[in-house]
Amino acid sequence: MKITQDKVVELDYKLVVNGETIDQSEPGDPLIYLHGHGGIIPGLERALEGRSVTDNFSVTVQPEDGYGVRDEENIDELGREAFDDDIEVGSTYYAQDEDGGVVPFTVLGIDGDTVKVDFNPPLAGEVLNFEVTVLSVRDATPEELEHGHAHSAGMHDHDEEADVLTIDAAEVGEPETAATGDTMTMKIAADKVVELDYKLTVNGETVDQSEPGEPLTYLHGHSNIIPGLEQAIEGRSAGETLQVTVQPEDGYGPRDEDNMDELDRADFEDDIEVGMTYYAQAEDGSVLPFTVLSLDGDTVKVDFNPPLAGEVLNFEVTVLSVRDATTEELEHGHAHSAGMHDHE
Repeated sequence: MKITQDKVVELDYKLVVNGETIDQSEPGDPLIYLHGHGGIIPGLERALEGRSVTDNFSVTVQPEDGYGVRDEENIDELGREAFDDDIEVGSTYYAQDEDGGVVPFTVLGIDGDTVKVDFNPPLAGEVLNFEVTVLSVRDATPEELEHGHAHSAGMHDHDEEADVLTIDAAEVGEPETAATGDTMTMKIAADKVVELDYKLTVNGETVDQSEPGEPLTYLHGHSNIIPGLEQAIEGRSAGETLQVTVQPEDGYGPRDEDNMDELDRADFEDDIEVGMTYYAQAEDGSVLPFTVLSLDGDTVKVDFNPPLAGEVLNFEVTVLSVRDATTEELEHGHAHSAGMHDHE
């Protein structure tokens, strides 16, 4: 069984921020949540979509898909009289807003009768690095679906408010999943054919993008696109637009200086241009691209690293369509579409 909408999932996880482990599940006390109901942060939930029991993987979640960006306007000052107890700098307290909801805040400092507080989530603005192992996946019970969260002894949500407050998603007006009749909006998952418009930026420069009317078309879950992008769009639907930052290890890999080589000029049939990409055939018959770095007499220095190896990739993506793959597409391991081009 794979992780999809309305499944109850058990996870072991570790959360690392700036090289420091700041949260992790305890042995025998996994994170248990109802998938697709906002029980965990969006970036982690999307990365889990389509995963199965025993899957073990790493996820990097950017602030906009985690606890949001820091907003200096969320820094405020309260009167000392607003607090019933002794105040500790660095501790988290809770205030009730006009709607009756509970809002957490952190005490930053105390100056006489003035208390400086921060209503930003503690992890706002942080890049979150998760190590995750999927322990179990099951169908939710009718009661769990009605309440909008999983029921299980020892359950804890990966949310800063979880120890104090759990809000039923239905009570706060969470948008319902789009539907037409009895047909739910199709989400990106394994064995779906997806069409995307995208723009790829590296170091502030646009290096690749889809052309109007010529989207990227690929078969999800079959390694047709780089892992980091594929994980980020898992669970998305047609019409969604998102920003995705992919680190080298989830893109084209780190640069490897051992992949530099020198070839003989006689190995080339045509004129050689520095900076151009050529192709060599490996012993197993596969084709290896390489880039010419320089010419020195009869020696050609080449680079077998992918051109974007070692680069942080910034994608702007719009999902145009999602459909079931045909039997032939599943057999071949890629999508069939006029004008198709893979981002590889």
